[in-house]
Amino acid sequence: MIEPGIRKIIAILFFLLAAFAVAFLALYPSIKERKNISKITDFESCAKAGYPIMESYPRQCSLPDGRFFAESIIPEK
Repeated sequence: MIEPGIRKIIAILFFLLAAFAVAFLALYPSIKERKNISKITDFESCAKAGYPIMESYPRQCSLPDGRFFAESIIPEK
């Protein structure tokens, strides 16, 4: 049989491990998104990634980190 003091230590370690797992799973999407955002460098890649496009002229795509990319418009001749 396990002594009460060791049971308490095991319970604390289990709780800490569970808390770490929950925190990691909660933050993982945010970490993954930051890596993907760093690859976006222009309007096309922003729109392709599915970020919101503002209905303006020229259209603009906004990222969660505050950056905006305007669509390049080539004037017709």
